[in-house]
Order: sequence, then structure tokens, then C-alpha cells
Amino acid sequence: MRHSFKIWAQEVEWSVLREAWVEADRSGFWDAVWLNDHLYPPKSVASKPIMEAWTLLAGLAAITNRIRFGTMVSANTFRHPAILAKQAVTLDHMSGGRLEIGVGTGWHEQEHAAFGIPLPSVGTRFDMLEETFAVMHGLFTEESFTFDGNHHHLVDAVFEPKPVQKPRPPFVVGGTGPLRTIPLAARWADQWNFPDYTNDLDLFQSCLVRLDEACEEAGRDRNQVEVSVQFRYSGDTARTIDRVAAYEDLGADHILVSFTPPGEASLPARVAEALSG
Repeated sequence: MRHSFKIWAQEVEWSVLREAWVEADRSGFWDAVWLNDHLYPPKSVASKPIMEAWTLLAGLAAITNRIRFGTMVSANTFRHPAILAKQAVTLDHMSGGRLEIGVGTGWHEQEHAAFGIPLPSVGTRFDMLEETFAVMHGLFTEESFTFDGNHHHLVDAVFEPKPVQKPRPPFVVGGTGPLRTIPLAARWADQWNFPDYTNDLDLFQSCLVRLDEACEEAGRDRNQVEVSVQFRYSGDTARTIDRVAAYEDLGADHILVSFTPPGEASLPARVAEALSG
């Protein structure tokens, strides 16, 4: 079982993030730390401050030595996949191979409208995300890569350096949609993340069944996909311990505790102590 946490990059100072990450790296309980990726704070007013995820990840790579890290998840609408791949491979080298790459379709209508970033239909965004994973995988693994998709076109693209992690950093897909999200995870993800904000154990079990089916349809070994569960910390450590135990019993490989704003540097350490005790 892996344990990880996320402190949202909104309404929080750099010093708080730095302290939490360094302590997590030192203590050894947490296996990974995550950041969300937004231009406007999700589920908050636009005037609240929020920092850019991939820039923060570079700082995280520079001040830690052990802990893995990544985006949960990056908005695919923000970056061309070749640019995202170059950012990712740079961080993979900076960290000695500790990066995990979470990418989603993008959804926050207000931030897209405010900053002039197109937000196509849901179906189109899923098609674009499929191409993003194909492009990144090709750039990471092939000497020269050509791709002719509906949204992206690459011609004899040479991509160096290759990642430290072989064949590439792990891909992460999050969500519960049975028609697009879970099949996408079955095709591309090394980790599928179940976002549970209502403690819906029945939905988790039905998603696991769908993941099994989708992996079989894709001709992929289901054991190649790590199953993670993400839930928000309520402030009740006893309830958190119970939720972790319940998901572990149902087959989760990885628990992600999300600390919503305002973030506190000491929270991950306090929860780690409760979970490890």
C-alpha cells in the first residue's frame, strides 16, 4: 500500500508547501505528494491566489531526495503534449526519476473563458487526451516520432534526453466514467485514481469491475494498473483511518489524502502519525 497526499496550490504560501514537502521527504511515511493544476481556484472565487503546478513541481524536485510527486491532474487544454512531455522529462531528470504524470481533460469553464483558452466539447476533450498520451509515450520511447492525429501532428520529432524512468514516467488517469475515463485508463494509465468525496464504496467496487473489463478489452494485464483512491481530509483522523482500511480491504493499492485550503504545513505529518500508528 502506498500513501500520498495533496496540498492544494491555492490560498497557501510557498513556505507552507516547502515545509510540508521537506518534512514528508524526511519522515519516510508518505510515498508521494501531488498538486492540482488550475489557473483559477476550483470551487472558490477567482480572486483567491493560486500558483502554477509545474513550476512548483520543479521547486519540489530541487528540495527533496526521496518522495515521488506529480500532478493530480494537469489540464490537457493548457499545454501542447510535446511541451508537457518536455516539462516532464526535465523534471524526471531533476528529481532522479521520481515524477508521475497525471493528465485530465480539463473542466473549469471559468478559467478557460477568462484566459482565452478553448474548452471544446467533452467528447473532443477525451479524443485530445487520448492523443496526448500517445504523443508523450512516443516521444519518451522512440528515437524519432511521427504522429498524425485529428488534433496533433508531429513529423520526425527527435526528443532528447529520454526519461530517467524506463520506458517512461508513470501515467495517471483519474475519474469514474465507465465509457471514456476507465477505458482510457486501461489503455494508458499506470495508475488509475478513484476520486471519492462521498465515501461511495459501492461506486468504487463497480468501477473496479469496469476496470477489469476494460483491461481485458484492451488486452492489458489488470495488475499493471495501480488503483489509488483520493479523498479529502475532514479533520477527523479516526474517520480517515477507517476509510483507508475500508479501501484497502476492497483492493486499493494506494491512498491519497487531499488537504483542502487553507493548507497547513503540519497536517500531513499529523495524519501520517495517525495512519502509521
